[in-house]
Amino acid sequence: MIAKVTRGASGRGLIRYLLGPGRANEHTDQRVITAGLVLGGEALASANLSSQEIADLGAALDEDNDAYGTNPMGGHLYHLSLSLPPGDRLLSDEEWAQISRVVMESLGFEGKGTQPAAWVAIGHGMSAQGNQHVHIAASLVRIDGSKVDIWRDRKTLSRVCAELEDAYRLGVVEGREGKGMPGLSRAELERAARDNLAEPPRVTLARLVREASVASKDEGEFVRRLRGSGALVRPRFETGGQREVVGYSVAVRTTDGAGPIWFGGGKLAKDLALPHLRQLWAVSNDKPQAAVVEWSAAKAVAPGREALRGHPDDWKRAIAGIERSVENLRAVPASDLAAWRGAAREAAGVFAAWSRRLEGNSPGPLAATADALARSAQSRPSEPAPEREAVRDFRGVAAIVAQSQLSRDSPMVWAMLIDQMGRTLRAIGDAHAARGEFNTAKVFVDTLSGEIAALHDRFETNSIQELVPDERAHDIRSLAAISNNIQHQAKHHRGRGQSPGRGIGR
Repeated sequence: MIAKVTRGASGRGLIRYLLGPGRANEHTDQRVITAGLVLGGEALASANLSSQEIADLGAALDEDNDAYGTNPMGGHLYHLSLSLPPGDRLLSDEEWAQISRVVMESLGFEGKGTQPAAWVAIGHGMSAQGNQHVHIAASLVRIDGSKVDIWRDRKTLSRVCAELEDAYRLGVVEGREGKGMPGLSRAELERAARDNLAEPPRVTLARLVREASVASKDEGEFVRRLRGSGALVRPRFETGGQREVVGYSVAVRTTDGAGPIWFGGGKLAKDLALPHLRQLWAVSNDKPQAAVVEWSAAKAVAPGREALRGHPDDWKRAIAGIERSVENLRAVPASDLAAWRGAAREAAGVFAAWSRRLEGNSPGPLAATADALARSAQSRPSEPAPEREAVRDFRGVAAIVAQSQLSRDSPMVWAMLIDQMGRTLRAIGDAHAARGEFNTAKVFVDTLSGEIAALHDRFETNSIQELVPDERAHDIRSLAAISNNIQHQAKHHRGRGQSPGRGIGR
């Protein structure tokens, strides 16, 4: 999102221009999106203002300056345009209204403890370059005659735009590259709608990769888990060789005969590029070559702990693990970006695993929470890499959520588990707030906390058969397939010291 500011001295002239045809008839679909408290808020939204209403709106922006004679240097009109790069996802008028309110409160035009100043947000159709955009015309004079302090407004706008890019899954503009997740293009969204998909494949793949990376102890296990999720996986070897994997791509399986669309790890999110993932896995002398073997094979060569079904009691151990992690986070200062980015990343993996198991191909609140946490986990090149020490138990929790068996008591245990994950979300949200990242904090504290509460109620009032009706049959099929696979691998690797693992969540 790009913010551009100009100043002026005539509200009447600016509104007449914004709601008119423009200098070269470039304005189309002119409409009021929303307004501040002084001008009536949502009640002003309209696409059919009369000439008199347009004149009155412009006069309202001049009124307080005319009444008090404040006349700020540079003019009393603040004209802010917010635009998205061509190809970014389409925002609804409701979303633009929310964004406009967030921006104007952040700049201090209104909010708790301050006298408001008049402002209005006006939308147009696409620009000639294909940019979605909104114009905000505002008075720098409050209703009591005092001036709005816009010192360092460019810095404030840069920070807020970065938060909005994360919160609304928009593309990251060049000046902020290095942080954030790639925005979804209009083409991706249109393709998903045409194919009747719940979401674009890139979003689904990012969660699958994040789940596998968090739940895995090493690279070989990551490859096996990722293939086991149903994703297509292919390695990228060093130039001219087959001994070192330097990257990877993933794709969703297609059923219509069309070829798969591949995404490199870094195109899913910066922290899902292979070099970043390797920073979080255990490494030993024999692991790199073992990982290359798994990358090169079409199916698992040496199944490990991902091939085991855990005991239903594992879920209680997961609750204890999250409790320890939340207590650890209490001692982490909000300024420790590495720890908090790591906590968000690991928690995203847990929610991604839970979403795949419970929500399947219909992503819901668990998937939305995983995606929000993934955005919180992103860092810039100049910032320290995320580290998992404070939440090291989350790796085991992700494995338990992905593969431990269920019982009749599982819904109640899930309710306790979701409560503990809710505490994690609040801790991460509080850290954002302490750093002044209030818009991101609001996503965690308000929106996601409400969804967590709804999930708690759902778990308490439904049986395991109602929550996951196909789980039992799925477990039986999976156990049979795993048993056959392990027996086959045991014969193939007899004498090589290969082992399918010694349990999960450890």
